[in-house]
Amino acid sequence: MQSIKPAETTPLKILLVSPQGKLDEDSNQKPLFHMALGVLTSLTPPQHEIELIDEHFHDEIDYEGDYDFIGITSRTIEATRAYEIADAFRAKGKPVILGGLHISFNPEEAKQHADCIVVGEADNLWTTLLDDVANKRLKPEYNSKDFPPVKEIAPLDYARIAKASKRVKVDGTKSIPIYLTRGCPFNCSFCVTPNFTGKQYRTQKPELLKHQIEEAKKYFFNPKGKTSKPWFMLTDENLGINKKKLWDSLDLLKECDITFSVFLSINFLEDPKTVRKLVDAGCNFVLAGLESIKQSTLEAYNKGLVNSAEKYAKIIDDCRKAGLNIQCNFLFNPALDTFEDIDELVQFVKKNNIFMPIFQIITPYPGTQMYWDYKKEGLITNEDWEKYNALHLVIKSERYEPLIFQYKVLKSYVDVYSWRYIVSRTYHNPRKLINLVTSIAFRTHLKKQIATFEQENHMSPAQLQGIK
Repeated sequence: MQSIKPAETTPLKILLVSPQGKLDEDSNQKPLFHMALGVLTSLTPPQHEIELIDEHFHDEIDYEGDYDFIGITSRTIEATRAYEIADAFRAKGKPVILGGLHISFNPEEAKQHADCIVVGEADNLWTTLLDDVANKRLKPEYNSKDFPPVKEIAPLDYARIAKASKRVKVDGTKSIPIYLTRGCPFNCSFCVTPNFTGKQYRTQKPELLKHQIEEAKKYFFNPKGKTSKPWFMLTDENLGINKKKLWDSLDLLKECDITFSVFLSINFLEDPKTVRKLVDAGCNFVLAGLESIKQSTLEAYNKGLVNSAEKYAKIIDDCRKAGLNIQCNFLFNPALDTFEDIDELVQFVKKNNIFMPIFQIITPYPGTQMYWDYKKEGLITNEDWEKYNALHLVIKSERYEPLIFQYKVLKSYVDVYSWRYIVSRTYHNPRKLINLVTSIAFRTHLKKQIATFEQENHMSPAQLQGIK
Protein backbone atom coordinates (compact mmCIF):
# COMPACT_ATOMS: atom_id res chain seq x y z
CA MET A 1 0.00 0.00 0.00
CA GLN A 2 3.07 2.27 0.07
CA SER A 3 3.58 4.80 -2.70
CA ILE A 4 5.55 2.91 -5.35
CA LYS A 5 7.98 5.79 -5.96
CA PRO A 6 7.98 8.13 -2.91
CA ALA A 7 10.82 10.20 -4.38
CA GLU A 8 8.56 11.20 -7.29
CA THR A 9 5.76 12.53 -5.12
CA THR A 10 5.06 16.22 -5.75
CA PRO A 11 7.00 18.33 -3.19
CA LEU A 12 4.99 19.45 -0.17
CA LYS A 13 5.46 22.09 2.50
CA ILE A 14 4.70 20.42 5.82
CA LEU A 15 4.27 21.80 9.35
CA LEU A 16 4.58 19.28 12.19
CA VAL A 17 3.50 20.48 15.65
CA SER A 18 4.07 19.20 19.17
CA PRO A 19 1.50 21.08 21.33
CA GLN A 20 1.95 21.80 25.01
CA GLY A 21 -0.92 21.08 27.35
CA LYS A 22 -1.92 24.06 29.45
CA LEU A 23 -1.02 22.20 32.64
CA ASP A 24 1.99 20.42 31.18
CA GLU A 25 5.20 21.00 33.09
CA ASP A 26 8.05 23.18 31.87
CA SER A 27 10.82 20.81 32.90
CA ASN A 28 14.53 20.98 32.14
CA GLN A 29 14.28 17.26 31.43
CA LYS A 30 12.32 17.74 28.21
CA PRO A 31 14.16 16.35 25.16
CA LEU A 32 15.16 18.69 22.34
CA PHE A 33 12.47 17.40 20.01
CA HIS A 34 9.39 15.18 20.05
CA MET A 35 10.51 11.67 19.09
CA ALA A 36 7.45 10.86 16.95
CA LEU A 37 7.94 14.03 14.90
CA GLY A 38 11.64 13.26 14.62
CA VAL A 39 10.78 9.86 13.17
CA LEU A 40 8.34 11.34 10.65
CA THR A 41 10.90 13.96 9.63
CA SER A 42 13.47 11.23 9.10
CA LEU A 43 11.05 9.14 7.02
CA THR A 44 9.98 12.00 4.76
CA PRO A 45 11.45 11.92 1.21
CA PRO A 46 13.98 14.74 0.66
CA GLN A 47 11.95 16.80 -1.82
CA HIS A 48 9.47 17.80 0.88
CA GLU A 49 10.05 20.86 3.08
CA ILE A 50 9.42 20.36 6.81
CA GLU A 51 9.07 22.81 9.68
CA LEU A 52 8.94 21.57 13.29
CA ILE A 53 7.17 23.56 15.99
CA ASP A 54 7.45 22.49 19.65
CA GLU A 55 5.35 24.48 22.11
CA HIS A 56 7.27 22.91 25.01
CA PHE A 57 10.03 25.33 23.97
CA HIS A 58 7.49 28.12 23.37
CA ASP A 59 7.88 28.11 19.58
CA GLU A 60 5.41 30.45 17.89
CA ILE A 61 2.93 28.98 15.38
CA ASP A 62 2.45 30.85 12.10
CA TYR A 63 -1.22 30.37 11.32
CA GLU A 64 -0.74 32.32 8.08
CA GLY A 65 1.99 29.97 6.83
CA ASP A 66 1.69 28.53 3.33
CA TYR A 67 1.58 24.86 4.33
CA ASP A 68 0.17 22.00 2.27
CA PHE A 69 -0.91 20.37 5.53
CA ILE A 70 -0.38 20.55 9.26
CA GLY A 71 0.42 17.39 11.24
CA ILE A 72 -0.14 17.46 15.00
CA THR A 73 0.79 14.72 17.47
CA SER A 74 -0.86 14.52 20.87
CA ARG A 75 -0.69 12.81 24.24
CA THR A 76 -3.80 12.98 26.42
CA ILE A 77 -2.70 16.08 28.36
CA GLU A 78 -2.07 17.86 25.05
CA ALA A 79 -5.31 16.88 23.29
CA THR A 80 -7.31 20.02 24.08
CA ARG A 81 -4.49 22.27 22.88
CA ALA A 82 -3.99 20.07 19.79
CA TYR A 83 -7.66 20.53 18.91
CA GLU A 84 -7.40 24.30 19.36
CA ILE A 85 -4.46 24.48 16.95
CA ALA A 86 -6.23 22.17 14.49
CA ASP A 87 -9.43 24.21 14.56
CA ALA A 88 -7.51 27.46 14.00
CA PHE A 89 -5.76 26.10 10.90
CA ARG A 90 -8.92 24.51 9.49
CA ALA A 91 -10.74 27.82 9.89
CA LYS A 92 -8.18 29.18 7.44
CA GLY A 93 -8.80 26.33 5.00
CA LYS A 94 -5.63 24.39 5.80
CA PRO A 95 -5.85 20.58 5.97
CA VAL A 96 -4.98 19.12 9.37
CA ILE A 97 -3.83 15.58 10.19
CA LEU A 98 -3.98 14.45 13.82
CA GLY A 99 -2.06 11.50 15.24
CA GLY A 100 -0.30 10.22 18.33
CA LEU A 101 -1.27 8.34 21.47
CA HIS A 102 -4.45 10.16 22.41
CA ILE A 103 -5.85 10.39 18.89
CA SER A 104 -5.24 6.67 18.30
CA PHE A 105 -7.52 5.74 21.20
CA ASN A 106 -10.08 8.52 20.76
CA PRO A 107 -10.60 8.55 16.98
CA GLU A 108 -14.23 9.69 16.98
CA GLU A 109 -13.43 12.62 19.24
CA ALA A 110 -10.40 13.60 17.12
CA LYS A 111 -12.27 13.41 13.80
CA GLN A 112 -14.29 16.47 14.81
CA HIS A 113 -11.09 18.54 14.65
CA ALA A 114 -9.24 17.05 11.68
CA ASP A 115 -9.42 16.35 7.97
CA CYS A 116 -7.58 13.11 8.63
CA ILE A 117 -6.49 11.06 11.63
CA VAL A 118 -3.65 8.54 11.92
CA VAL A 119 -4.20 5.57 14.24
CA GLY A 120 -1.14 3.77 15.58
CA GLU A 121 2.48 3.91 14.44
CA ALA A 122 2.87 5.93 11.25
CA ASP A 123 6.19 4.50 10.01
CA ASN A 124 4.77 2.26 7.28
CA LEU A 125 1.92 4.52 6.17
CA TRP A 126 3.66 7.90 6.08
CA THR A 127 4.86 7.96 2.45
CA THR A 128 1.45 6.72 1.30
CA LEU A 129 -0.21 9.56 3.20
CA LEU A 130 2.20 12.10 1.67
CA ASP A 131 1.48 10.78 -1.81
CA ASP A 132 -2.24 11.01 -1.17
CA VAL A 133 -1.94 14.63 0.01
CA ALA A 134 0.08 15.53 -3.08
CA ASN A 135 -2.51 13.95 -5.35
CA LYS A 136 -5.54 15.47 -3.58
CA ARG A 137 -6.88 12.12 -2.38
CA LEU A 138 -6.28 12.35 1.38
CA LYS A 139 -8.40 9.78 3.23
CA PRO A 140 -10.19 10.61 6.50
CA GLU A 141 -8.28 7.89 8.35
CA TYR A 142 -5.05 5.91 8.07
CA ASN A 143 -4.76 2.95 10.45
CA SER A 144 -1.45 1.18 11.02
CA LYS A 145 -3.31 -2.15 11.11
CA ASP A 146 -4.05 -1.73 7.39
CA PHE A 147 -0.32 -1.56 6.58
CA PRO A 148 2.60 -3.98 7.07
CA PRO A 149 3.73 -4.19 10.71
CA VAL A 150 6.66 -1.99 11.73
CA LYS A 151 9.44 -4.55 12.14
CA GLU A 152 12.46 -2.25 12.08
CA ILE A 153 13.42 0.99 13.81
CA ALA A 154 13.69 3.98 11.49
CA PRO A 155 17.11 5.65 11.99
CA LEU A 156 16.82 9.29 13.01
CA ASP A 157 18.12 11.86 10.54
CA TYR A 158 19.54 14.37 13.03
CA ALA A 159 20.80 16.70 10.28
CA ARG A 160 17.34 17.06 8.84
CA ILE A 161 15.69 17.34 12.25
CA ALA A 162 18.11 20.13 13.20
CA LYS A 163 17.36 21.96 9.95
CA ALA A 164 13.58 21.63 10.43
CA SER A 165 13.49 22.57 14.11
CA LYS A 166 14.18 25.82 15.94
CA ARG A 167 16.61 24.31 18.43
CA VAL A 168 20.21 25.42 18.79
CA LYS A 169 23.18 23.41 19.98
CA VAL A 170 23.17 22.62 23.70
CA ASP A 171 25.53 21.43 26.41
CA GLY A 172 25.09 18.30 28.48
CA THR A 173 22.48 19.82 30.80
CA LYS A 174 19.80 19.44 28.10
CA SER A 175 18.92 16.12 26.54
CA ILE A 176 18.95 14.83 22.97
CA PRO A 177 16.41 12.01 22.41
CA ILE A 178 17.38 8.67 20.92
CA TYR A 179 16.22 5.09 21.20
CA LEU A 180 17.93 1.73 21.04
CA THR A 181 14.70 -0.27 21.04
CA ARG A 182 10.97 0.06 20.46
CA GLY A 183 8.10 -1.99 21.81
CA CYS A 184 7.67 -3.99 24.98
CA PRO A 185 6.73 -7.68 25.38
CA PHE A 186 4.90 -7.09 28.67
CA ASN A 187 1.29 -6.07 29.28
CA CYS A 188 1.13 -3.71 32.27
CA SER A 189 -2.38 -2.38 32.90
CA PHE A 190 -1.25 1.24 33.39
CA CYS A 191 0.89 1.35 30.23
CA VAL A 192 -0.26 2.34 26.73
CA THR A 193 2.70 0.74 24.90
CA PRO A 194 1.24 -2.75 24.32
CA ASN A 195 -1.80 -1.25 22.63
CA PHE A 196 0.06 1.36 20.58
CA THR A 197 3.67 0.46 19.78
CA GLY A 198 2.90 -3.21 20.34
CA LYS A 199 4.64 -6.12 22.00
CA GLN A 200 7.07 -6.73 19.16
CA TYR A 201 10.53 -5.84 20.48
CA ARG A 202 12.75 -4.15 17.88
CA THR A 203 16.40 -3.14 18.29
CA GLN A 204 18.68 -0.71 16.51
CA LYS A 205 21.51 -2.09 14.39
CA PRO A 206 24.75 -1.16 16.25
CA GLU A 207 26.40 0.54 13.28
CA LEU A 208 23.28 2.65 12.61
CA LEU A 209 23.03 3.67 16.26
CA LYS A 210 26.66 4.79 16.36
CA HIS A 211 26.20 6.83 13.20
CA GLN A 212 23.10 8.54 14.64
CA ILE A 213 24.91 9.44 17.84
CA GLU A 214 27.77 11.01 15.91
CA GLU A 215 25.31 12.96 13.77
CA ALA A 216 23.40 14.08 16.88
CA LYS A 217 26.64 15.34 18.42
CA LYS A 218 27.47 17.22 15.22
CA TYR A 219 24.13 18.99 14.89
CA PHE A 220 22.88 19.36 18.47
CA PHE A 221 25.84 19.35 20.88
CA ASN A 222 28.00 22.33 21.82
CA PRO A 223 31.35 20.91 22.99
CA LYS A 224 32.36 24.33 24.36
CA GLY A 225 29.49 24.41 26.85
CA LYS A 226 29.41 23.46 30.53
CA THR A 227 29.98 19.74 29.90
CA SER A 228 32.45 17.69 27.87
CA LYS A 229 29.89 15.08 26.78
CA PRO A 230 26.33 15.32 25.41
CA TRP A 231 23.36 13.97 27.36
CA PHE A 232 21.09 11.58 25.46
CA MET A 233 17.65 10.72 26.79
CA LEU A 234 16.84 7.11 25.89
CA THR A 235 13.15 7.07 24.99
CA ASP A 236 12.87 3.28 24.89
CA GLU A 237 9.61 1.86 26.23
CA ASN A 238 11.63 -0.88 27.93
CA LEU A 239 15.38 -1.12 27.39
CA GLY A 240 15.79 -3.88 29.96
CA ILE A 241 13.58 -6.81 29.01
CA ASN A 242 16.31 -9.14 30.25
CA LYS A 243 19.79 -8.80 31.69
CA LYS A 244 21.66 -10.12 28.65
CA LYS A 245 20.00 -7.68 26.22
CA LEU A 246 20.49 -4.85 28.69
CA TRP A 247 24.20 -5.61 29.04
CA ASP A 248 24.62 -5.76 25.26
CA SER A 249 22.96 -2.34 24.95
CA LEU A 250 25.17 -0.86 27.69
CA ASP A 251 28.33 -2.25 26.08
CA LEU A 252 27.29 -0.56 22.84
CA LEU A 253 26.58 2.76 24.57
CA LYS A 254 29.96 2.66 26.30
CA GLU A 255 31.64 2.71 22.89
CA CYS A 256 29.75 5.93 22.00
CA ASP A 257 31.38 8.17 24.66
CA ILE A 258 28.20 9.93 25.84
CA THR A 259 26.13 10.39 28.98
CA PHE A 260 22.53 9.20 29.03
CA SER A 261 19.42 8.64 31.14
CA VAL A 262 17.07 5.70 30.89
CA PHE A 263 13.95 4.13 32.41
CA LEU A 264 14.58 0.74 34.05
CA SER A 265 12.91 -1.59 36.51
CA ILE A 266 14.35 -1.13 40.01
CA ASN A 267 14.97 -4.87 40.17
CA PHE A 268 17.74 -4.65 37.55
CA LEU A 269 19.59 -2.36 39.93
CA GLU A 270 19.98 -5.06 42.58
CA ASP A 271 22.73 -6.56 40.45
CA PRO A 272 26.13 -4.87 41.08
CA LYS A 273 27.42 -5.83 37.62
CA THR A 274 24.47 -4.13 35.91
CA VAL A 275 24.99 -0.98 38.01
CA ARG A 276 28.70 -1.00 37.18
CA LYS A 277 27.93 -1.36 33.47
CA LEU A 278 25.46 1.54 33.64
CA VAL A 279 28.05 3.79 35.28
CA ASP A 280 30.84 2.72 32.93
CA ALA A 281 28.59 3.31 29.91
CA GLY A 282 27.96 6.91 31.03
CA CYS A 283 24.52 6.73 32.64
CA ASN A 284 23.56 10.07 34.24
CA PHE A 285 20.60 8.60 36.04
CA VAL A 286 18.00 5.84 35.92
CA LEU A 287 14.28 6.58 36.29
CA ALA A 288 12.63 3.78 38.24
CA GLY A 289 8.97 3.36 39.11
CA LEU A 290 8.91 2.58 42.83
CA GLU A 291 5.20 3.47 43.17
CA SER A 292 5.09 3.20 46.98
CA ILE A 293 7.00 2.28 50.14
CA LYS A 294 3.87 0.86 51.80
CA GLN A 295 3.87 -2.91 51.71
CA SER A 296 0.12 -3.36 51.26
CA THR A 297 0.12 -0.85 48.39
CA LEU A 298 3.04 -2.62 46.71
CA GLU A 299 1.13 -5.88 47.02
CA ALA A 300 -1.91 -4.25 45.39
CA TYR A 301 0.35 -3.33 42.45
CA ASN A 302 1.71 -6.92 42.35
CA LYS A 303 5.11 -5.71 43.54
CA GLY A 304 4.98 -6.71 47.17
CA LEU A 305 6.63 -10.09 46.77
CA VAL A 306 9.85 -8.62 45.42
CA ASN A 307 9.97 -5.06 46.78
CA SER A 308 9.91 -3.23 50.11
CA ALA A 309 10.95 0.15 51.52
CA GLU A 310 14.05 -1.40 53.07
CA LYS A 311 15.04 -2.97 49.77
CA TYR A 312 14.51 0.29 47.92
CA ALA A 313 16.67 2.20 50.41
CA LYS A 314 19.52 -0.31 50.05
CA ILE A 315 19.40 -0.27 46.24
CA ILE A 316 19.41 3.55 46.18
CA ASP A 317 22.37 3.70 48.59
CA ASP A 318 24.35 1.02 46.75
CA CYS A 319 23.80 2.77 43.41
CA ARG A 320 24.79 6.13 44.86
CA LYS A 321 28.05 4.66 46.17
CA ALA A 322 28.69 3.19 42.72
CA GLY A 323 28.19 6.62 41.11
CA LEU A 324 24.64 6.15 39.79
CA ASN A 325 21.67 8.42 40.49
CA ILE A 326 18.23 6.82 40.83
CA GLN A 327 15.28 9.09 40.03
CA CYS A 328 12.23 7.56 41.71
CA ASN A 329 8.62 7.82 40.62
CA PHE A 330 5.94 7.49 43.33
CA LEU A 331 2.25 6.92 42.72
CA PHE A 332 -0.57 8.03 45.04
CA ASN A 333 -3.95 6.30 45.05
CA PRO A 334 -6.66 7.60 47.42
CA ALA A 335 -8.11 4.10 47.68
CA LEU A 336 -4.78 2.81 49.05
CA ASP A 337 -2.87 5.77 50.48
CA THR A 338 -3.77 7.93 53.47
CA PHE A 339 -2.33 11.36 54.25
CA GLU A 340 -0.20 9.66 56.90
CA ASP A 341 1.18 7.36 54.18
CA ILE A 342 2.04 10.40 52.06
CA ASP A 343 3.84 12.02 55.01
CA GLU A 344 5.78 8.81 55.60
CA LEU A 345 6.85 8.74 51.96
CA VAL A 346 8.02 12.36 52.11
CA GLN A 347 10.26 11.46 55.05
CA PHE A 348 11.59 8.44 53.12
CA VAL A 349 12.46 10.67 50.15
CA LYS A 350 14.23 13.19 52.37
CA LYS A 351 16.07 10.62 54.46
CA ASN A 352 17.38 8.80 51.40
CA ASN A 353 18.23 11.97 49.46
CA ILE A 354 16.40 10.64 46.42
CA PHE A 355 17.52 12.24 43.18
CA MET A 356 14.78 14.34 41.52
CA PRO A 357 11.74 12.48 42.97
CA ILE A 358 8.53 12.48 40.92
CA PHE A 359 5.10 12.41 42.62
CA GLN A 360 2.03 11.40 40.61
CA ILE A 361 -1.63 10.69 41.31
CA ILE A 362 -2.94 7.49 39.76
CA THR A 363 -4.33 8.36 36.32
CA PRO A 364 -5.99 5.91 33.91
CA TYR A 365 -4.81 7.15 30.51
CA PRO A 366 -6.89 6.34 27.42
CA GLY A 367 -5.39 3.36 25.62
CA THR A 368 -4.43 1.51 28.82
CA GLN A 369 -6.20 -1.50 30.23
CA MET A 370 -6.61 0.48 33.44
CA TYR A 371 -8.64 3.11 31.60
CA TRP A 372 -10.95 0.54 30.04
CA ASP A 373 -11.42 -1.24 33.38
CA TYR A 374 -12.12 2.00 35.28
CA LYS A 375 -14.44 3.19 32.53
CA LYS A 376 -16.41 -0.06 32.61
CA GLU A 377 -16.75 0.15 36.40
CA GLY A 378 -17.88 3.80 36.28
CA LEU A 379 -14.91 4.99 38.33
CA ILE A 380 -13.74 7.79 36.04
CA THR A 381 -15.18 11.12 37.15
CA ASN A 382 -13.40 13.57 34.88
CA GLU A 383 -12.42 13.48 31.21
CA ASP A 384 -11.13 17.01 30.95
CA TRP A 385 -7.93 15.96 29.20
CA GLU A 386 -6.00 19.02 30.39
CA LYS A 387 -6.20 17.55 33.88
CA TYR A 388 -4.57 14.26 32.89
CA ASN A 389 -1.16 15.44 34.09
CA ALA A 390 -1.01 12.95 37.00
CA LEU A 391 -1.56 15.74 39.55
CA HIS A 392 -5.36 15.76 39.36
CA LEU A 393 -7.69 13.14 40.79
CA VAL A 394 -9.89 11.98 37.92
CA ILE A 395 -11.29 8.81 39.55
CA LYS A 396 -13.78 8.25 42.35
CA SER A 397 -12.55 8.48 45.91
CA GLU A 398 -14.55 7.32 48.91
CA ARG A 399 -12.00 8.69 51.37
CA TYR A 400 -11.02 12.20 50.24
CA GLU A 401 -12.48 15.15 48.40
CA PRO A 402 -10.59 15.41 45.09
CA LEU A 403 -9.28 18.94 45.65
CA ILE A 404 -8.08 18.10 49.15
CA PHE A 405 -6.23 15.00 47.92
CA GLN A 406 -4.66 16.92 45.03
CA TYR A 407 -3.60 19.69 47.39
CA LYS A 408 -1.98 17.25 49.79
CA VAL A 409 0.04 15.59 47.02
CA LEU A 410 1.07 18.92 45.52
CA LYS A 411 2.09 20.38 48.90
CA SER A 412 4.14 17.26 49.61
CA TYR A 413 5.73 17.47 46.17
CA VAL A 414 6.79 21.08 46.77
CA ASP A 415 8.09 20.10 50.22
CA VAL A 416 10.67 17.65 48.82
CA TYR A 417 11.96 20.43 46.54
CA SER A 418 12.63 22.92 49.33
CA TRP A 419 16.06 24.57 49.12
CA ARG A 420 17.23 22.58 52.13
CA TYR A 421 16.61 19.23 50.48
CA ILE A 422 17.84 20.34 47.05
CA VAL A 423 21.16 21.24 48.69
CA SER A 424 21.22 17.97 50.63
CA ARG A 425 20.49 15.85 47.55
CA THR A 426 23.05 17.71 45.47
CA TYR A 427 25.68 17.18 48.16
CA HIS A 428 25.00 13.47 48.65
CA ASN A 429 24.40 12.37 45.05
CA PRO A 430 26.84 11.98 42.16
CA ARG A 431 26.79 14.19 39.01
CA LYS A 432 26.04 17.31 40.98
CA LEU A 433 25.56 19.76 38.10
CA ILE A 434 22.66 17.92 36.47
CA ASN A 435 21.20 17.27 39.94
CA LEU A 436 21.23 20.96 40.84
CA VAL A 437 20.04 22.31 37.46
CA THR A 438 17.12 19.92 37.12
CA SER A 439 16.08 20.24 40.78
CA ILE A 440 15.87 24.03 40.48
CA ALA A 441 13.76 23.62 37.33
CA PHE A 442 11.42 21.23 39.18
CA ARG A 443 11.16 23.62 42.14
CA THR A 444 10.40 26.63 39.93
CA HIS A 445 7.62 24.82 38.10
CA LEU A 446 6.08 23.32 41.24
CA LYS A 447 6.07 26.63 43.11
CA LYS A 448 4.18 28.26 40.25
CA GLN A 449 1.79 25.34 40.06
CA ILE A 450 0.86 25.34 43.73
CA ALA A 451 0.45 29.13 43.78
CA THR A 452 -1.98 28.86 40.87
CA PHE A 453 -3.80 25.94 42.50
CA GLU A 454 -4.26 27.79 45.80
CA GLN A 455 -5.47 30.94 44.08
CA GLU A 456 -7.92 29.23 41.72
CA ASN A 457 -9.38 26.92 44.37
CA HIS A 458 -9.15 29.26 47.39
CA MET A 459 -7.03 26.73 49.27
CA SER A 460 -4.68 27.24 52.20
CA PRO A 461 -2.51 24.83 54.27
CA ALA A 462 -4.93 25.15 57.19
CA GLN A 463 -7.46 23.08 55.24
CA LEU A 464 -5.14 20.06 55.43
CA GLN A 465 -4.79 20.18 59.20
CA GLY A 466 -6.15 17.19 61.11
CA ILE A 467 -6.86 15.07 58.01
CA LYS A 468 -5.44 11.57 58.20
